[in-house]
Amino acid sequence: MWIYLLLEMRWWVAVVGLLAAVQMIEASRVLVLAPISSKSHKNFYMGIINAMADRGHHITILTPYKASKVHQNIQEVVLPYMDLSKFIPDLFSGGRFSGPFQLATKAPQMCSDALADPKTQNLLKEKYDLIMLGMFFSDCLLSIVHHMKVPYVFMCPAALHGPMAQMAGSVTFSSFAHNALFTYKHPHSFLERMVLALTDVASNIVFVKYITYNIEKECRQRGLCPEDMPSFTEMHLNSSLTLINSIKTLEMPAQPSVPTTVYCGGIHCHPSNPLPKDLEDWVAGSGEDGFIFFSLGSAVTPSFMPEEYRKVLVQVFGSLKQRVLWKWDKDTMEDLPPNVRLGKWLPQQDILGHPKLRLFITHGGLLSTLESMYHGVPVLGMPVFADQHSNMFEVEKNGWGKVILWEELTPEVLTKKIFEVMNDEGLKKEAQQRSMLMMDQAQRPEDVAVYWLEYVIRHHGAPHLVSPVRSMPWYQLYNVDVWITVVAVLLVFFYVSFKILRFLCRLLFCGRNKKQKYD
Repeated sequence: MWIYLLLEMRWWVAVVGLLAAVQMIEASRVLVLAPISSKSHKNFYMGIINAMADRGHHITILTPYKASKVHQNIQEVVLPYMDLSKFIPDLFSGGRFSGPFQLATKAPQMCSDALADPKTQNLLKEKYDLIMLGMFFSDCLLSIVHHMKVPYVFMCPAALHGPMAQMAGSVTFSSFAHNALFTYKHPHSFLERMVLALTDVASNIVFVKYITYNIEKECRQRGLCPEDMPSFTEMHLNSSLTLINSIKTLEMPAQPSVPTTVYCGGIHCHPSNPLPKDLEDWVAGSGEDGFIFFSLGSAVTPSFMPEEYRKVLVQVFGSLKQRVLWKWDKDTMEDLPPNVRLGKWLPQQDILGHPKLRLFITHGGLLSTLESMYHGVPVLGMPVFADQHSNMFEVEKNGWGKVILWEELTPEVLTKKIFEVMNDEGLKKEAQQRSMLMMDQAQRPEDVAVYWLEYVIRHHGAPHLVSPVRSMPWYQLYNVDVWITVVAVLLVFFYVSFKILRFLCRLLFCGRNKKQKYD
């Protein structure tokens, strides 16, 4: 009887403890710092933020973009002058890496300007249970983490590779890890592995010794980072988690990860909703031929497109039986064909899920790529800058789309590519298969993100999850010092053995010669 009562009491104590923990989590206040980000980055962040808000958490987000509608538990602190389009206005000129290079050079001042803003400084007067920090040129905001002394997590709007993996305390192997700078196919040749390895080392050096160093230097010179604050590279070691925009089961080849890497790729994706009536009527008018959707995303300003490219697009689109829905930043276009409709803002996922859609022509941004995959739509990629090229070549390699480079653009090439993608049943089948794989997950990405964020709050940063990978020097992590020692010992052993054998041989040979001489 007493044993039964004791067990009952323990059960009730456990329930009360659990309810207290749940209540503590529901009352949590979370600060999201993402003032340097693109609109697509914010879409990923908002997938996480909205999921947390739905659970009852109160979120404050520092952002350059004001939303038209926000959750009742979300407060936006907007820094509109941080809009990235003001810093890299023309992504068509200067080549593939011009945009990232411009951002890297402007990042120190941008980050410190965001930190110095009175709106940001006012946040220091508040108390929060957790900080979420965008992993995109935002290192100086670690000053807020240092001031508040609360757990923080990184949000990475892409997959982890190169410097981002190092920053997150994860492990990558350049011999087969994805590299956004190259379009090599796995398995790599010896020369490709050498290039990838050297590039990985070089990018880590540039990131730490140039970008991070300059952001920290600017922050300290302006008095925004206090003297008692550890270096940024030391602060990186204290992050509790890194939430990444990647899907574990669709990483090909499969990549290793540490417990603090949380996969929530596609968290911004959702089933399609009905289109606005005027747009639905226009789509319905396309009949059996259907329509094509063309968008260069949110970072690229379409009207900055060189005129020769625009004319090719107009010529080809006007020659098609399909209607074409074109995301364009102006109201009109002088020579617009009658089958083409422009739109400054378009509900992309609702369009991608429409049964009359025949083709998505995209710039190849990661979020658009994931949305295409989610809705099972084959794509024609026209990448402009940064990782868009590698994203689209991955799509082509995996068999659910094609790529056309702007320098290759002619009416003949574009027409051929459009019909190749629209008429290839294999591409459609592969796109639909990937959609099935993307949705076939043990948990929805929003549930995964919320669970681990609440876990960090419950366990005060959850330092027990941190892998030794984070703090180990590379030569210890890969046992380079061990293998150098082993090789050195073996060389010494073989050298000494060789010397002894040579001495013995000479001794025996000389002894025989002397004996023969005496005989």
